Amino acid sequence: MYRALFQTGKRSTSRLTAAASSPHAKHFSSQSHLLTNYGFVGLGQMGQHMARHIYEQLAPEDSLYVYDTVPEAAANFYHTVTSQTPQHQEQLTVLPDLKSFITGVNGQLDFIVTMVPEGKHVKGVVEEIVTAYEQNGYSPEYRTTIIDSSTIDIPTSQAVHHYVKSTLPQFDFIDAPVSGGVAGARKGTLSFMLSRENHEDISPDLVTLLNKMGKNIFPCGVNHGTGLAAKLANNYLLAITNLATADSFQLAKAFGLNLQNYAKLVAVSTGKSWASVDNCPIEGVYPENNLPADVKFKGGFITKLTRKDVVLATDCAKQQHRFLFLGDIGRHWYDKACERPDVAERDLGVLYEWLGDLEQKPNGDIVDVKRTSA
Repeated sequence: MYRALFQTGKRSTSRLTAAASSPHAKHFSSQSHLLTNYGFVGLGQMGQHMARHIYEQLAPEDSLYVYDTVPEAAANFYHTVTSQTPQHQEQLTVLPDLKSFITGVNGQLDFIVTMVPEGKHVKGVVEEIVTAYEQNGYSPEYRTTIIDSSTIDIPTSQAVHHYVKSTLPQFDFIDAPVSGGVAGARKGTLSFMLSRENHEDISPDLVTLLNKMGKNIFPCGVNHGTGLAAKLANNYLLAITNLATADSFQLAKAFGLNLQNYAKLVAVSTGKSWASVDNCPIEGVYPENNLPADVKFKGGFITKLTRKDVVLATDCAKQQHRFLFLGDIGRHWYDKACERPDVAERDLGVLYEWLGDLEQKPNGDIVDVKRTSA
């Protein structure tokens, strides 16, 4: 059903050509000269857009192989991207299973990107791929790199890295989580956080790949797991400021303020944050940006994934003997929010609406009015 024009396997070479977008984050541009074989695992809310950007920017000799555990997701991806960019159709192949990344490709893959929900999924995907390499053989001159952009716990990622390096020493497994959410994935403006000491330690070929999906590359440290550490610290901040933003707008509502005007005020005042502006929870403030608030918080970065990141951040902090002063309280309220499926499955900005459903009783108990009346 899904057929691609197979090319002769051949390592790609790239030329790094420059440029920094800030003192701490560089934006690179590079030019691919030879064949590159890309693999992509996980075509969910984020992954489908990341893979689409790779597909749309394939050089004439490149190939892209994709897989998702949900066949419908893979089929929808194929039909969507090939209808939008039909000229690359013969370079795209949907694979039926993970072992096909070894047995169903023409030429060993240079990169395999994984974007899956949890650490157990990353571990399962990598183990299956590595086992298939061992069983079917591989060319020693190839150095396939697995780029994991999932947000998972640091110990699992470190264990997978050790497994790959000890089993296939010439291969690599890099944690490269992203920031920017679904909107950033859709627009190709993601920021990547890598466990690399500096920009010179990131290969030009990898820069080429990441530039297809995002705008910034942040090296976070020499040890594996530092990319995830940066991601968890950032998303902990996001989760807490999102909760505070929702609380603030509910307070403004209680005061009888015009919420559209209040949102504009916050945008140029000291309370400004990503949650209050770029993901403003008030409908109609920025209609030109198509924010989740304008579509009843459908899509976006859903609340249960925000909760997952808070849990990961607090758990990993404890492993570092670090107490997060707002960790437990933030985790408590995200746990409570996710007890309601209609909140858990919508964009995290929905916490503004959810806090409005909470009522404090005379004895101090907090009751979710909609949940108790359901």
